[in-house]
Amino acid sequence: MPDDWEGVMGGSQFGAPGSFTPPPAAGDAGANFLSGIVDGPVDSAAAQRVSEGGHNLKSLAENGQFTVNEAGFQAYIKACDFFIDGYNRMIGDVSLLATAANMGSSEYAKSVAAFNVKVANGDEESLIPNLIKMRDGVQQAREAMVIARKNYRETEDSHSMTFAQLNKGLQDK
Repeated sequence: MPDDWEGVMGGSQFGAPGSFTPPPAAGDAGANFLSGIVDGPVDSAAAQRVSEGGHNLKSLAENGQFTVNEAGFQAYIKACDFFIDGYNRMIGDVSLLATAANMGSSEYAKSVAAFNVKVANGDEESLIPNLIKMRDGVQQAREAMVIARKNYRETEDSHSMTFAQLNKGLQDK
């Protein structure tokens, strides 16, 4: 991990303040979010973890329990945008499979075409709903980063004002 990442994120879900070592707890919002991204859209449980993880990150940020500095913010926004753009492209590509292709008149050709439709968008565990869950989770994580950066700036401003007041108090003596 590059040296400039030190202190990028803060909050109880990521371990000690100023560290970026997520704890191994199974219920950790960040770990669940990231593990779902790696597992991919063919795994409904992974898609759900991404969705829930993104919402959990946003909730933590909204409650002031999550901060990110500017360098971390820029890196995470870039990663979120990369995934969101990719999901949008994949949803478009997979949508082509949601319409039965004319593969011939045999029963086998018809069953293959029907199978492709089911895999693409046949139920809540098919590709399109999973891609949408994952995209929405990443969008929530992106929104969390905006809030977390604001939290970080407010914390830094508060600390700066406190130090300025202490310094003024020392100079007045």
